Amino acid sequence: MAPKFFQIGFNKCGTTFIARLFEMNDIPVVHWLEGELAEDIAYSKLTGRKPLQKWADSVTAFTDMESVRFMNMPIIEAFKEYEYLDSHFPDSVFLLNTRNVEDWIISRYMHRGGGYARACAQILGVSIGDLADIWKDDWKRHLRECRAYFGGRPEFIEMNIDDAAPADYYDALSPWFDLKHCPEPVGKRVRKKREAYLPRLGEMLTAPEPSDMVTEPVRKDVAARLSAFCAPASISHAAGGFSPRLRMPVRFNVESGEIRAPDSELVPIIRDDDGRYHADPAFPALRPAAAAVNDIAQIADHGEYWLDMRLNCLAGAVKGHAAATPILAPSRRAGVKNVFLWPMPWLHRLGSGGLPGIVPRKEKPFQNKLDHAVWSGDLTGYARGEEGPDLSRPVSGAIDRLVGSQYDSPRFRAGKSDLADSARLGFIESCAGSELVDIIFNPRGRVRKALERTELDQFQAIGKEHGSPFDYRYIVSLGGVPGSDEFLLHANSHSVVLKEEDGWELYHSGVFRPWEHYIPLDWGAADLEEKLDWARHHPDECRKMSRAARDLCMILADPAGRRMQLSMILGEYRAATGQGE
Repeated sequence: MAPKFFQIGFNKCGTTFIARLFEMNDIPVVHWLEGELAEDIAYSKLTGRKPLQKWADSVTAFTDMESVRFMNMPIIEAFKEYEYLDSHFPDSVFLLNTRNVEDWIISRYMHRGGGYARACAQILGVSIGDLADIWKDDWKRHLRECRAYFGGRPEFIEMNIDDAAPADYYDALSPWFDLKHCPEPVGKRVRKKREAYLPRLGEMLTAPEPSDMVTEPVRKDVAARLSAFCAPASISHAAGGFSPRLRMPVRFNVESGEIRAPDSELVPIIRDDDGRYHADPAFPALRPAAAAVNDIAQIADHGEYWLDMRLNCLAGAVKGHAAATPILAPSRRAGVKNVFLWPMPWLHRLGSGGLPGIVPRKEKPFQNKLDHAVWSGDLTGYARGEEGPDLSRPVSGAIDRLVGSQYDSPRFRAGKSDLADSARLGFIESCAGSELVDIIFNPRGRVRKALERTELDQFQAIGKEHGSPFDYRYIVSLGGVPGSDEFLLHANSHSVVLKEEDGWELYHSGVFRPWEHYIPLDWGAADLEEKLDWARHHPDECRKMSRAARDLCMILADPAGRRMQLSMILGEYRAATGQGE
């Protein structure tokens, strides 16, 4: 039996190349898995179980064992756990992949369009510019410690990807693996792409920090308004606990560090020695709750908090979704009781695409953009009801039925009816090809399959020729399901947003005001033509709205302001639940 293989160098050092090397030679390999490999190793070490049990019997090679989530989760560099892996998988082969360190730092900065660096900076609590020295010191330390631990063991291999030829991988690994085939080295196209990194990096590093642009009075004013809005319309403490349909509320006790379910059973979220919380990767639905727990733990040193981090919180809005006590959630329907709003861990994390603050982007000023409206998005939301969305008929449920049911079965027909009645599809159908608004709609995956099965392929890939939404003066932001729109991203632009008022409230909804930061649309966007006509006749007012929205995005991206906002929300929550201040 072949030994296990672990790549223990940093990311952006040819990790994908190494994974393909094993894959091309029919040797089972798993690569990154969006961080799941690293999270499994970290959680296993914390709980004392053997790592990688899910793959150990069927997989030989493991590459890119790192996790940097775009939410408040710990940075996990599990490739540094070579001693732990060595103890559980003796006689394994370990490859330390390296490259020119300065090139590596630049490549890391540019990873995912700069999003990777922004996420790292936010998690570490440093500025973007600080990362270069942090990464360089970490690089030197890791290489030094790897070499000291393995010494002259033959199972330890070093490979500088800048100098290595395909034959070098074959020769180095041939005692254990038969690697007859090798991927092609990096080509001219990739090298040319790397040459363009420096100007973009310069823009990233010289962009002003939000904290430098926000005064303390403004910070306090926005935090007070935001926390007041995030409190629910009313509070009650009823007997009976939570409705069974209220998905996964968990209770976090800051002092004990325990996270429990409504039945008081411990939830598999555990704290490490640095005070960061990790969710068992076997339960991915727990990640948003773990991210919110990390948020709270960094703000508060006491208190007990109920959390329900599902995307669309229906507590108090739909029969069977009841919360007998106050909870923290990322969304709510207007006017419901007991729901305190909290930033969405995956969308409203500082530095993410959903809450960008100051992110360099090539964009024309308002007056030089296309004098036209655009909508860009996917199929989400609900079927149309009499006075708004029918919350009992979500588009996600319709897609599940269409993809997973026998063709023309009753379940299939119900899904088809709900999809045909969806507000979003109705908007696309009415506007596609019209002079009113350009549609950019390119469904993928399950949505594409559902449309194909319902013979609605006329809606496939509409408007790909229209380019970027930021080329337009007017961007339509439809509601539907919280987290599915890109309102904040579009608000942080030189365009003006026409926002559908759909009855959903998010943590930032109370500080964005209609006619001050955006142009409001009725639910269903039936008044779109009227509002566009107003916008075209009031260009100065549109420019002012756009500027006010950008300024507010910058304030929301201020780390000191965010701490103040969350601290106030938690204080309001403790007061409402009798925990004092």
